[in-house]
Amino acid sequence: MLIQMHKHMKWIMWAIVALITVTFLFFGIYPSSTSGRTVAKVDGYVITADELNRVYQNMYENYREILKDQFPEALSKNLRSQALRELVQNRLLLLEAGRMGLRVSDEELQEHIVKIPSFSPGGKFDRRIYEMYLDRVNVKPEAFETGQREYLLRQKLERLVEDSVDVTDGELATAYKTRNPKAKTGDFEKNKDSFRKTFLAEKRREALDAFVRNIRSKSDVTMSEQGSL
Repeated sequence: MLIQMHKHMKWIMWAIVALITVTFLFFGIYPSSTSGRTVAKVDGYVITADELNRVYQNMYENYREILKDQFPEALSKNLRSQALRELVQNRLLLLEAGRMGLRVSDEELQEHIVKIPSFSPGGKFDRRIYEMYLDRVNVKPEAFETGQREYLLRQKLERLVEDSVDVTDGELATAYKTRNPKAKTGDFEKNKDSFRKTFLAEKRREALDAFVRNIRSKSDVTMSEQGSL
């Protein structure tokens, strides 16, 4: 079992990134009532138990949908902590984006929403479907748009961080040799493009994680549930 998990770990990690994106795109960043139990505070911003429960439930469902029979049930025990960490990270990035003066215009927001596939069957935005969807998930358009604006703002900041990272051919060759000690002559050149994409994505993820840790070290974050960053 452990061998199989190790073989598929990289695929699983990319699935995790994908499902977190999906979770926050549709469910994770709607403003929640401040009357609920507080599970965390980020520079005074309150994260409630209702918000955490919503994100946890959708992350769990997305895990099951994406990983299917490769989903280890034991992993579900850690999802609540993961959901809380993601909520805290999300708020840290949004606050930092605001301090940096980043903004999302009304035009950018509208262009984003009309391109969401769920609302645009056949490639054309359908307002009726949009309103039906929001009604089904019990979210007001104003709250949905606020969430989407924050989602885009976070993406802007993440792109700034990730685009600052690159990899040289020498660094790439060294990394390939380290990870593939039994590689034959010519293997690197044959796999160079695909390996560059994977290695660069890893470096950019590490840079973003370091960026968040730096923000965290300068912020006032308290948690009443387990989920330390």
